[in-house]
Amino acid sequence: MRFVDRFLAFINENQLFKVEQSILLAVSGGKDSVLMTDLFAEAQLTFAIAHCNFQLRGGDSDKDEAFVKQLAEKLSVPFYSVRFNTEEYAAAEQVSIQMAARDLRYQWLESIRHREDHDYIAVAHHQTDSVETVLLNMLRGTGVAGLVGILPKRGVVVRPLLAYSAQEVRDEVARRQLIFCEDISNSSTKYKRNKIRLDVLPHLRELNEDLETTFAQNSRRLQLVNQLISNLVSEFRDTYFKKQGDGRFRIDLKAVKALDPLDLWMHELFHPYGFSESVLGDLVSSWDDGTGKHFLSPLYEILVDRDHLILGPIGEKQQQEIDVGSFPCQFWWYNERYAIRVAEKTDVEVGQFCVMVDFDQVEMPLTVRSWHEGDRFQPLGMRGKKKISDLLIEQKVPRIKKLEIPILVDARGLVVAVWPWRIGDDFKITTKTKKVIIFEKIKHG
Repeated sequence: MRFVDRFLAFINENQLFKVEQSILLAVSGGKDSVLMTDLFAEAQLTFAIAHCNFQLRGGDSDKDEAFVKQLAEKLSVPFYSVRFNTEEYAAAEQVSIQMAARDLRYQWLESIRHREDHDYIAVAHHQTDSVETVLLNMLRGTGVAGLVGILPKRGVVVRPLLAYSAQEVRDEVARRQLIFCEDISNSSTKYKRNKIRLDVLPHLRELNEDLETTFAQNSRRLQLVNQLISNLVSEFRDTYFKKQGDGRFRIDLKAVKALDPLDLWMHELFHPYGFSESVLGDLVSSWDDGTGKHFLSPLYEILVDRDHLILGPIGEKQQQEIDVGSFPCQFWWYNERYAIRVAEKTDVEVGQFCVMVDFDQVEMPLTVRSWHEGDRFQPLGMRGKKKISDLLIEQKVPRIKKLEIPILVDARGLVVAVWPWRIGDDFKITTKTKKVIIFEKIKHG
């Protein structure tokens, strides 16, 4: 069978799309996506080309973009491109560079697909990519779904190169004498996927030279198992997850306790909401201890309420503000207790407390409040202003926790301190300081 015939057979067998539909190809310029483009052209399918420049490799990233644009012009097909500040996005969202690139890529591709009226998005994953994904998921810890590997079709995203292994792709690219861009980062083992590709897979092939075929067969079987589990879980949710007027779910705890095997059921029911295995384990071990316990994922919470579990998104935190009219002052701030007091400089040591400022440089009254968009201040020892949002990113504060950081502001609106990391340079203690303001957290117990 010709290479392109196998390509078309895979598309037909997996019902990826109809030959008359328009497909948006995600083309990086590497050999995989260049071969996919060549196959679409040979099969005379309707397609356009989209390229993401993540600006991670300097001039090489720009050369890749120019190469893909020339490829689209050569084939006389529509071309779309975009440039991302990937590193900035990764820092803001507190995710890895790889995850940032993936998120940016798929969001943009979908926007182009919808805007330009294409039917599907095609990406150039092959069988070996799927093997690597399964091994990565096993190392991270996963449910059955993670062992299925990369699916040929998920929503509007299709992967027609899953018909071939990486070696078959390399051989065909060489046979066709296709020109492509080589990403030198693919040879670096600092990334887990590359380490599996370069160091692990060669040893596994010594045990099974048809590694991709075996994994593909296992994937098909596990896909059926996963479908069975998914159907059972959906049936349970339809029966016992009762949606309330506030959007939260009220779940019959007795019905959950009766599930067997319980660990598997708990994972399948609640992992989609971001709950880790350890948190779910804590829930199971303590749900008989009484009402009121909370269990959190990054975005959701489970509350034990007598004979039910209450599942819902973590409430959107509101900006808080507390006026400090006199000293000493104690107050609760997002489940933590704080105190602000005044002391003689001679009674304390400089640096004894993380937030300690010159009393005479502060214009009263003081306010403790949440971070506001656009907040800036001059941190101690720095020249110029700094965005508090940048400081929170540097300190790896999750987005959902940003409003929980107490910020001390004086009557002029000047930021005196961002607890517990920085004080404003204007309020530093000097040899002339007589009294100090101390802002501290009160330890529980």
